[in-house]
Amino acid sequence: MPSSLVEEIDKKTYNPNVYFTTSDPQSYRTKNKVGKSSGSSQFRSVKRVNYSLTDLEARLYATKPDGKGNDNENLPGNNSTNSYLDRYTPQQIMQSQRRFMELNTENLSDLKDIPSLLSSITGYDKDKISSSTSTISQIDSDLSARAAKNKWEIPKSLQYSYKSTAKPKEKKKNTNRIVALKKTLSSKRKLPTYVDTMNQLDKSIIFNNVYNKKYFKVLPLITTCSICGGYDSISSCVNCNDKICSLRCYKLHNETRCTHS
Repeated sequence: MPSSLVEEIDKKTYNPNVYFTTSDPQSYRTKNKVGKSSGSSQFRSVKRVNYSLTDLEARLYATKPDGKGNDNENLPGNNSTNSYLDRYTPQQIMQSQRRFMELNTENLSDLKDIPSLLSSITGYDKDKISSSTSTISQIDSDLSARAAKNKWEIPKSLQYSYKSTAKPKEKKKNTNRIVALKKTLSSKRKLPTYVDTMNQLDKSIIFNNVYNKKYFKVLPLITTCSICGGYDSISSCVNCNDKICSLRCYKLHNETRCTHS
């Protein structure tokens, strides 16, 4: 059985610059394969690849745009600065430095001092830095203007090639009965006076339908006299429309309760 490709780092030979080590599978050969090919039982050592963070950073920043370059040129300290300058223009480097300083500034009122501070660090003219670079707010406004310019809308006449699996919403029928009910509910007319104007057939239809609803019960409306509380021979006052059952109640109503007397 071949050993595992990833091995534990030995504490005695630990290197802080190497954070990962592994065996190269292309150069890995077992004893049996080496003995068959060469006829000797000599064990071929496994090639190790050490991943160092400093080496990877040096190769990343020192590689030229065409991808060419020797290993000696990619080492840290060998033409890394020149390769960095070859890859980017001075204006791009200046823009990057200004953006970094703006992001590192806590107070927005100090953003106006960044060109002068950058001029003292790099040696470039302050006016040249302001004209050749742009602020974060200008970049954000350009991006928002570009996004608003590139908006596109789907035409309404476009027909999809697939059907939605969701059920279509049922359209509510706007019948005359619903319109009449809304008018009745929105009016300031009281319900007893509205019921009194209805005939017996309409009353029976309404109260029977409401009575048969589940978990909802309404007793039939009983009109009583406003003076004695009786419910026989009910009549209405002409002036204030209060209910009266007899002539005695009518006289008492005119003397005490009628608002138009």
